[in-house]
Amino acid sequence: GFMREAEIKHGRIAMLAAIAWPLQEILHPAFAGLTGSEDLLVASNGASPSLINGGLFQIELLPALALFFCGCSFLEEKDLANRRDLGLAWNEFPSPSGAFGRLPGNFGFDPMNFYRPLSTADRVAAQGRELANGRAAMLAVATYVGVEAVSGTPIVDVSPYFFEPLIFWPGF
Repeated sequence: GFMREAEIKHGRIAMLAAIAWPLQEILHPAFAGLTGSEDLLVASNGASPSLINGGLFQIELLPALALFFCGCSFLEEKDLANRRDLGLAWNEFPSPSGAFGRLPGNFGFDPMNFYRPLSTADRVAAQGRELANGRAAMLAVATYVGVEAVSGTPIVDVSPYFFEPLIFWPGF
């Protein structure tokens, strides 16, 4: 159960990052130009800030990083409290089945009401699809980081055909 919890958490973060990474490289210069603020991607040669390209060491990014870590800490504390209420120790996870079990990754946060109407079998199937997408996203983010580290060029510039809007394609 604890390995599945970790994989789901990392997969969900990677799915967000797989979308946010290129979007940031595409949209941030335009938004910085509109607002007249400093382009924070200049320090990383136009690439999304990461540890590898040195972009995360900019002082302007500290509020966003602090907000991210505070949000993650809040979610972890909430999960620890839920497990404590089930009578589990801090490093124990509920069985994925049974009367007091829960599906791994079910943190009680479903604002789109996606999982709630599903039967248990459908929830397990949906979670399998979520795991597959999360694994693909983890590979995508690792590829973004690796390509940018080796080439020193933003991923949207290395492979523009993946990130160019359809309306700019010839023949559209």
